[in-house]
Amino acid sequence: MKRALILAGGGSRGAFQIGVYKYLAERNWIPDIICGTSVGAINAAGIGSGLDTHALVRLWTTYNRRRMYRLNLIPFLSYFLSGRALKPLLDTRMMQAMVSDHVDFDHLKNNRTKVVISTVNVLTSRPCFFDNSQIRLEHIMASGAMPVLFPWQYIDGVPHWDGGTMANIPLQPALDFGADEIIIVQLSPVTHTPQALPKNVRIALEMVFEQFLAGSYASAYANAHESSLTTLGVEKNPLPSLQLKYTTKYPSGGSHKSHPNIITLAPGKMLGFKSLLNFSVSQAKTLIDEGYKTASTHLKPFI
Repeated sequence: MKRALILAGGGSRGAFQIGVYKYLAERNWIPDIICGTSVGAINAAGIGSGLDTHALVRLWTTYNRRRMYRLNLIPFLSYFLSGRALKPLLDTRMMQAMVSDHVDFDHLKNNRTKVVISTVNVLTSRPCFFDNSQIRLEHIMASGAMPVLFPWQYIDGVPHWDGGTMANIPLQPALDFGADEIIIVQLSPVTHTPQALPKNVRIALEMVFEQFLAGSYASAYANAHESSLTTLGVEKNPLPSLQLKYTTKYPSGGSHKSHPNIITLAPGKMLGFKSLLNFSVSQAKTLIDEGYKTASTHLKPFI
């Protein structure tokens, strides 16, 4: 049996995934492939480079916002108002140093567990997938480079940014890999559980944003709609295809001949825009605990 762990993007909400992974590690559920986007790519690279759950929890509860990025407000506004160029709002060099210090790229490259992360080619707007034989620091930083907020990254001379804009829940590489059992860790309840009608403009915009992030997942999900699907709080009917075509650097393993079981986990409620860049220790601890409890509650019948 081939097992896949899918880690979606969602900024500082990524602490939720560490709680889920902590439970999986305790149950000795070891993935054969980990696919990550944005913060999910950082978590995937950390796991793939040999960091255990204690180290991952320590990192998430140590690096607060002031140790992750700085505001470039004045230069950003100056360039924005003049229209001369694009100056990112945030300086992420501290985040880059953190990734460089804690991800062992040699271990990642030689790990038998396949790690795949997504980016988007800024010039062609096509999603690209890179596995651990290719992943370097710039790939990880590109995967999490939120457009306008973070600077794009050059990979082999080509600008790439946040994979979440086109493949925020990177299911397709796991299907290409031939995974039989897939656990998807989303960072929003949208598409996972039905939501109430928005009560105001802010909530409506948040819901639209989350639906946008889940769009590519709907397409990949539809490709697997004939699978024997195990869902937690999701409608059994397949999601409609968005007719998206993936162009990737990750070699496809061909069509999936078996029927994978797909289990999705997600936070229990909308977390709001503020949660995306809230790298506070309090939010990290809360989401790690919620991720662990969610996994232990819903995965116990399966793992």
